[in-house]
Amino acid sequence: MRRFKYFLSFESFTGELQYASDHPEKSRLRIDIDASSVVCRDSSLRASKQQRLAEYVRDLALNAAAHPSIQFSSYQISTKALRGLIVEGALTLCGTTKAVKMNAVFSERNANRLDIEADSLLKLSEFGIRAPSSLFGLMETQDQVLVHLQMSAARKI
Repeated sequence: MRRFKYFLSFESFTGELQYASDHPEKSRLRIDIDASSVVCRDSSLRASKQQRLAEYVRDLALNAAAHPSIQFSSYQISTKALRGLIVEGALTLCGTTKAVKMNAVFSERNANRLDIEADSLLKLSEFGIRAPSSLFGLMETQDQVLVHLQMSAARKI
């Protein structure tokens, strides 16, 4: 059977990064995402399917009306042996808070801007999210998602 991968984004989020370039382990990251701002711009899908997929994630999977915010707050950042960082923190999703680890790379674009790229595998069931199924339950999706963050942080003046 063919595997499907869908790419979704959140258009509205805020956050704060306290970054210590000489000692990245002293850095802290906080992100607050508007759960209702999820969109699908997967070019492999028709516009109508993109819209249905975003609505499913917003209304059923995330239940954004009851849980309007997705929050992450780091409590430890450590350097990896080869390249990058491990960011550990608390993720609150659908009203459930769990500890998560992300692999991250912080890249200085210039003196006032820092690019952040991070990823982590999450089990949907740990946050009370039931994996979607189709064909009357004959086909199920995996109980995990890959979360990939791409953000830029600007220096606060």
